[in-house]
Amino acid sequence: VSLSSDGGLLLLAHLDRALGLTAAIAASCHDPRRPNSVTHSLLDLIRQRVYQIAAGYEDQNDANALRDDPALKLACGRPPQSGPHLASQPTLSRLETSLPEDACHRANDVLLAQFLDASRPKPRTVILDIDTSEHETHGQQELAFYHGFYGSTCYLPRFLFASVPGERDQSLVRADLPDHQDEQTEGNIESLEAVVGTVRKRWPKVRVQLRADAGFADPELYTFLEQNEIAYAMGIATNAVLSRLAEPLCTQAKKAAAASPTGRATIYGRVWYQAGSWEKKRRVVVKVTVTPSEQKVRFLVVSGMGTRPGKIYEFYGGRGDSENRIKELKEGIRSDRLSGEAYASNKVRLMLSSVAYVLLQGLRRLARRTEWGRAQVTRLREGLIKIGAQVIESERRVKVALCSSYPWEEGWRYLTGSVEMGRP
Repeated sequence: VSLSSDGGLLLLAHLDRALGLTAAIAASCHDPRRPNSVTHSLLDLIRQRVYQIAAGYEDQNDANALRDDPALKLACGRPPQSGPHLASQPTLSRLETSLPEDACHRANDVLLAQFLDASRPKPRTVILDIDTSEHETHGQQELAFYHGFYGSTCYLPRFLFASVPGERDQSLVRADLPDHQDEQTEGNIESLEAVVGTVRKRWPKVRVQLRADAGFADPELYTFLEQNEIAYAMGIATNAVLSRLAEPLCTQAKKAAAASPTGRATIYGRVWYQAGSWEKKRRVVVKVTVTPSEQKVRFLVVSGMGTRPGKIYEFYGGRGDSENRIKELKEGIRSDRLSGEAYASNKVRLMLSSVAYVLLQGLRRLARRTEWGRAQVTRLREGLIKIGAQVIESERRVKVALCSSYPWEEGWRYLTGSVEMGRP
């Protein structure tokens, strides 16, 4: 008889096999080890590492205590008592240092396939959100540079999320760890080309829209998006010319605020603007907000987004949800634990964290008709994975007895049944 505090890993592993996620990741990676010397298959290692991260054990050192955990062993396909140990910390460390960088690119293809294969009607529109995030580094880590905006030495991974109008969640479809922090437009274009090309191959007539903040504003990127018929709304920093063009709207907003009993007003408008480095004029949406204490003016460069400035800005506001997804990655998955000395190993670590996150997103999608449909990954873990379990192995079978006082038993049974019925 053995006990585990992570009985819900069995549900997660069941879902993983239904989605084919870790199996596809392992199949996309070349195992450089000699087959005759292998104790743990590449699939076993990836599953163990991904399940540990999903369960809240982001450090490789945790493997030394968890390698005999009966629920984790069972989730990885091993008998809980009679089966051999799972991998140790050194073995998992070698996994990160041995996988080549191109394995991460192929893993991104798997993440995108998870979005494309999700159960839904054929969409008319796919929305892409691209953003970066500071992952602070420490010590002499390879290719870590000081970033003036964040005021820290850090990595700056780039995340790309995809969604369909009406869906609750934005799916992570790509996570890249660039080897530099400046002049990233080429990398942004490569990421978008890979995703948009695959999306249009699956859905040839789908409309693709992109949202991004001012950090991505670049005329080369605008041109690429326009040439590839990708509609976009992208923030742009204010300057003297834009401020002058927005003066009539500011005057209008001040008058509206003066006439309002709250002293507040918001006005939307549009202007044509051409920076010195642009080859042509582009439409810029302007939002002016006046309150009793301040006036704020914000600008968006837009293309292919219709004609109503207020609706365009409302659409752009939806990109804030991608920031919530990145927050989940950092606080719930601890994707910012990129503490390896070598850049390549940190790239693999980010990939494994992204796979764990996509697996939990799959769990949330499965639970969309339950109280867990809007839960953050931390709550998903605490409610659906952290369940006390007694595991009993006999010669003929393995019996798992979950905690009898578990308050969400009905929902857990529903999710298990949904996987059984093929509705991931």
